[in-house]
Amino acid sequence: MSLPWPPQVLPQTPPLAPTVGGPLPISPRFFRRVPNRERVVVGLDDDGAPNSVRVQQTLVLKRLGDYVFAIPAPVKSVLPGPGTGSPPGRRTNQILWQGFSPGIRRLSVVADLQVAESAPLLPVKVHVEQSGGRSVVVIENVTGVTAKSYTADVEPVGLSQVVGRIRNAIRRDYSAEGLNVEVHGPQHPVDVQVAAPLRVSGTVGSRRFSAVLDGVRRKEVRLVVPGAAPKISMRVRTVAVPDRVRTAQSVRVQLANTIDLELTYARKRQYDQFLAAADPTGHSSTTYVYRTSPRPVAAAPLEAGGSSDNTMGWVALGLILAFGLPFAAVVWARS
Repeated sequence: MSLPWPPQVLPQTPPLAPTVGGPLPISPRFFRRVPNRERVVVGLDDDGAPNSVRVQQTLVLKRLGDYVFAIPAPVKSVLPGPGTGSPPGRRTNQILWQGFSPGIRRLSVVADLQVAESAPLLPVKVHVEQSGGRSVVVIENVTGVTAKSYTADVEPVGLSQVVGRIRNAIRRDYSAEGLNVEVHGPQHPVDVQVAAPLRVSGTVGSRRFSAVLDGVRRKEVRLVVPGAAPKISMRVRTVAVPDRVRTAQSVRVQLANTIDLELTYARKRQYDQFLAAADPTGHSSTTYVYRTSPRPVAAAPLEAGGSSDNTMGWVALGLILAFGLPFAAVVWARS
């Protein structure tokens, strides 16, 4: 009997998924084990609502050869990121990459995303409430979901081997799949709560804070500061998954804690990507930055006959942008 399989019992997002009805996918050609690093900057209104989402994604190709692939995302604009070896292209809901790697090729993009489509998938929500001359800022881990699972009596030696495989996957940072246990007797379906454990830290007004929110036992932190509409600046990262499996526990408790370890680790890996990685099996890490900031000024509408859909033909334009805009991108990335 297999353990609950994460792709079946957990949501498919994050990372951001292809939009239904969008362009046909591109047949990818790239290399395995492509490291992925992301920095997601979320602009907040005074009440904590997101007003902008910008992502810098950096991929590193480590072999010789051609590459062609697309990253699905509800993009509004795409610019070359700091140190990129080639400019990105864009078409509706996709970031496009095409070129040749001489052995090591760094690909970096700065993308502004549609807020309505991307903000609901962020790991943390912020609420600012006003009360009696003070502000209450609520920071909530919203990665929690309900997943289908089961309880049963299982063969303990096989269960111990499964636990070892999950722990090894965690140490090596790759997905744990194909996990089976031998069940004795009937199994009973149960629902379990799963969330990505997060560390949130930063400042609210003049008050500094740091907290770990596992999304199940502790979902939120509430901060009270004097005055109205405090400025918020914080970082969010996933943290190590708690391992509660112990040999002294009964087999049923061990099974429940093993399933919790498996699914929590899978949920954490989802939030280690916001934009999809070129290689889902490679190492990914994402830092989420939340800041109080003014709403972006809306761009002027296109004139008649214009198009908001950019294809690979925009790669040529990207070459021009790469020479004119890298300084601004570097300043943003290091801010």
